[in-house]
Amino acid sequence: MVVAGIMTGTSVDAIDIAVCEVTNEGGRHSVSLCSFISQPFTEETLEAIKQALASTASMETLSDVPFLLARDYATAVRAVPQDKPIELVAIHGQTLWHNPPVSTWQAGCGSALSALVALPVVNDFRSADIILGGQGAPLVPIFDHAMLSSTSLDRVALNIGGMANVTILPRSASLENISAFDTGPGNVWIDTAIRSTFGKRYDTDGHVARAGRIIEPMLAECMTIPYFQNEPPKSTGRELFSDKEARRLITKYSHPSGPLEDVVTTMTELTAWSIADHIARYAPATNEIITSGGGSQNVFLLERLRFHLHKSGLKADLQVHTQWDAKEAMAFAYLGWLTCNGLPGNVPTVTGATRAVPLGSISKAF
Repeated sequence: MVVAGIMTGTSVDAIDIAVCEVTNEGGRHSVSLCSFISQPFTEETLEAIKQALASTASMETLSDVPFLLARDYATAVRAVPQDKPIELVAIHGQTLWHNPPVSTWQAGCGSALSALVALPVVNDFRSADIILGGQGAPLVPIFDHAMLSSTSLDRVALNIGGMANVTILPRSASLENISAFDTGPGNVWIDTAIRSTFGKRYDTDGHVARAGRIIEPMLAECMTIPYFQNEPPKSTGRELFSDKEARRLITKYSHPSGPLEDVVTTMTELTAWSIADHIARYAPATNEIITSGGGSQNVFLLERLRFHLHKSGLKADLQVHTQWDAKEAMAFAYLGWLTCNGLPGNVPTVTGATRAVPLGSISKAF
């Protein structure tokens, strides 16, 4: 089946769409990337999302967001190169609220998108897991297990998006024996810091962070955030690692006459430390770490991550995934395929749900 997976993450930087061919040969699933593009949001959609995330959106705006997203997603579907006709669209939706195990909201109207592109659409992947007592996240581990598990290496699949998350893949592990969770902020507080100080969207290659020094008291307070010591299963988002909280920390610890770079350096160090600390605690036998997401392109962040890993005694090889930008969209293409075939998409040992279930709602094309 040819499936278009659409991912819009907590960084709210773009719409990623991966067209994949998913096959099942003797129970072994394979996901091959056919084409990938990253499309910008329209200004109207981006502004509505920003208002929703800042809790300043009116009910009218909140109601508009899923429909604005459907239009943007449809534009992306039409723009992506298609060597083979798309048979199914799977959308993650834009996370506006994540409060497990009570509720979650990934905006994006499947039926509206289905009407626009005349294709079946799977959406709302997290709700079934949440109602069964799970975190609703992470959902990518089932894809990681299918695509990255090894019989000879203990691997960790690391995604550094708005939040950072890991899938721990011991060699030859069954699906029930993997673990996965969010480690904390990925790019989200680095991006807030660079916007607050230099007015940039992100720190290209970590150049700004490299030029600064760590504000030790600021880093020390950040490291005391209880989430870092919480035991899995766990997941997090902007509800905890919010722009408001980042700005509070920046205002509290940045000196008016101090270098602005120091704020970005400190947030980068926090991200590197928190990822390394979780891997060292929960996957100390790791041989190889394969990283993806926008943060995988931050050279300085990866340098600091290697430093903290080695400091903890973990000598794992850190590599960037060959499809670092497309991987999460590919994962949701796979999740959509699983749902279409009536197969479970969550891993209860990962999310904490009481059982494995097919995920999402299917809007049929007419």
